[in-house]
Amino acid sequence: MFRFFLALIIISLCAVTGYFIKTFPAVVALRLPDYTITTNLIIWCILSLIAAWVITLIVRLFVFLWRSPQYFSRSAEVRKRKKAHDYLQNGLAELISGHYSKAEKYFVRGGDLADEIGESSVIYFENAAIAADYLNADERRERYLLNARQHAHSKQHTALTRLNEAEMHIDHGDHDKAIPLLEEIRDQESKNVKVLSLLEQAYADTGDWESGWRILPKLKGYMKEDDYKARQKFYAKGLLKDTPSIESVYELETAWRALPADMRKEQEMVLLYASALAENGHNDAAEHFLNQEIKRSQNLDLIQAYSQMRSGNFKAQLANMQRWEKEHPNDAVFLYAKALIAYKANDYDTAGQAIEESIKRHPSKEAFALWAQILEAKDQPEAALAAYRQSVVSVAVDETLSGDLLPATQDQKAISS
Repeated sequence: MFRFFLALIIISLCAVTGYFIKTFPAVVALRLPDYTITTNLIIWCILSLIAAWVITLIVRLFVFLWRSPQYFSRSAEVRKRKKAHDYLQNGLAELISGHYSKAEKYFVRGGDLADEIGESSVIYFENAAIAADYLNADERRERYLLNARQHAHSKQHTALTRLNEAEMHIDHGDHDKAIPLLEEIRDQESKNVKVLSLLEQAYADTGDWESGWRILPKLKGYMKEDDYKARQKFYAKGLLKDTPSIESVYELETAWRALPADMRKEQEMVLLYASALAENGHNDAAEHFLNQEIKRSQNLDLIQAYSQMRSGNFKAQLANMQRWEKEHPNDAVFLYAKALIAYKANDYDTAGQAIEESIKRHPSKEAFALWAQILEAKDQPEAALAAYRQSVVSVAVDETLSGDLLPATQDQKAISS
């Protein structure tokens, strides 16, 4: 029905137009040299419109032909851009699926296309480096990283590329390559948390305790309080334990005083510092330090560590033990420590009395071994042999004294042998 009405309307319009053309009185006369063309004004207007439309089409055709190389070039660029994007998407999909070889090929092809059309190819070559890394293709990985770095046109792109490269080096333990890159980025972006975190990790992995300790406070606001304290203690242990290059008491004291005050009060850190002093041959300083800490806390573990000092004035140490004895009456561990110092001070009577009291309260292998040493020093070989036999008898774990808190001394090695 609609088509019928549409045809009827068109026929009506044509009839009306024809009627106006026939009855319209105005005409147009086109005079030529040999003849004259006369036509109705309405027909002339219609023909003029058709001619103008045709001329416009011809002009547009010529313009299109003139610009066709540019159009075709732009179209080719669009196709290449789309193809490069498809390569990136396919590469990421293969990378997630674990098909690293296919992913690498997609990324490289996409990167080459991006370079061809003048776009940034950084993301392509960075992902190609990741894929090559999974394939353990170190040479290709380094080449892709170099390509990414060379094609990073902006400052931001350059820093990001170097950051990704440094992170990859850290994952592989190549800290010699990672640290210079990270330090260079840090000079440009001193507050970049990712850079600081990676740099701190690299310093920790390489044992550069001082550098790591200096950078740690900058990460405090981004770590949980417990995690931050644990990391502080980690570096503190490194500063105090890793001491081959420390030659003076001053250097150790400087490292110790750099620690937070609450950390310096912890028993573990106190013992670690005393051990560091002793290991570096500063026995007098270690003894003095432990003496001061014991006066402050009367901690039994510190007293046991004090008894294990390798050298010093043993008579003065014994006098200190006798002053502290009232704080630890009848304690087996304290009596053992007192006996050990008395033995090293050649006061065998005091040593024998103390070790016997210790054994009565808490028999242990260490106590029997020390008793044997004391009896042997007192020229009582038969009693010493009996004590030695007791020292090798199996004793339950919960009946042994706590382990060495400082490196074993020559006296302890002799006792335990």
